Amino acid sequence: MKKNTLALSNYVTICQNHSQRFSPTDMVKICKRMNNPKRDFLFVDPLQGKHIPVNPSKAFSLFEELVQEIVKGTNKAEKVVVIGFAETATAIGNYLASHLPNCIYYMQTTREILPAKTPILEFKEEHSHATEQLLYGDIHVLQKCDRIIFVDDEISTGNTILNFIHELEKIDVHVNYGVASILNWQNQEWATKFTNLKISTFCLLRGEIANLKAIVPISSFCLDTTFTKISCHPNVVEVPCDVSGFSKERIGFVSHDFKMFSHTLYSQITTQISNYLPKSNENILVLGTEEYMFSPMVFGKMLAEKQHVNVCCHATTRSPIETATLDGYAIHCRYPIASCYNKERKTYIYNLQKYDRVYIVTDVIPTEEFIIDISSALVSTGCKLDTIVFIVLKG
Repeated sequence: MKKNTLALSNYVTICQNHSQRFSPTDMVKICKRMNNPKRDFLFVDPLQGKHIPVNPSKAFSLFEELVQEIVKGTNKAEKVVVIGFAETATAIGNYLASHLPNCIYYMQTTREILPAKTPILEFKEEHSHATEQLLYGDIHVLQKCDRIIFVDDEISTGNTILNFIHELEKIDVHVNYGVASILNWQNQEWATKFTNLKISTFCLLRGEIANLKAIVPISSFCLDTTFTKISCHPNVVEVPCDVSGFSKERIGFVSHDFKMFSHTLYSQITTQISNYLPKSNENILVLGTEEYMFSPMVFGKMLAEKQHVNVCCHATTRSPIETATLDGYAIHCRYPIASCYNKERKTYIYNLQKYDRVYIVTDVIPTEEFIIDISSALVSTGCKLDTIVFIVLKG
């Protein structure tokens, strides 16, 4: 590998780009994992609205191209169930489900415990005794559909998918399968294995990892960005919502019409926050929380269109990623913050900057620690406390 370079070609060999709008370097950046002995580097997608702020319309344009790849490669008569993987692919999966004409049901995995609900599947990663993913929803829909399409942002080998299928078979699910991802790095061995198992793959960028032992050649990384914790409390608004909420996102549902969902969500939120709406041409951040990404991004897109403002979206995350100020390195600052869902859980927000107004859209009453941490971090960038609004969608 070349020294002192983050060139994509040093980590992967690109075989195909199915995107008509975005180049490989638009869709993937090389970053360094924190304290991970298995692989030094990871792929960060600047367009998916997770780690890096992005215009939500641009993210949805990317997702739409993946929809078209699936439409071209599937039988329109099939009844499809879409399963999005938490936490990074929940927005992608939700978008695909709402745009695939033959999708009858959407589900997503989760790491959260749903009160009074029993998961139909607990998925554990190999060599792990701790539950990594839970799946809630209607098992009968899974058993009676024609095809399940798993959605992730990246597929490296496909072993996780095979393990998941094995768990589904244990609960008497025997259907056709497909995997949709923005990035697919399966080598020939894994691609052949999927072909032989009749598991269809759909992606925008296809390639192969050149060297699993490649090192990100950066010697000096930034420390966590520190901030002084404020004592004042920002605005927190609870919004009764018919179409989104903590359980609604995680128990499975009949796929919704995207336009109806967007207008309903926007109307129900703005009715409750009419005193906090932005002025024309302001720079706005709409921030999601961990697995909860789709509704915040939809709200951001509608806000840009209806209020004529400039909107960026991204979300808090459990993923620890090294930061650096080197030219071309995608993540340059990291704020450690308590989780919105569990004050004992450590999460992160990357690349915060100053905005005229910030809307933090979540699906639970946030922990006090999260409210203080994220508000303090935003104020440290120059945001004003009275322009930060927490929107809690209560489905």
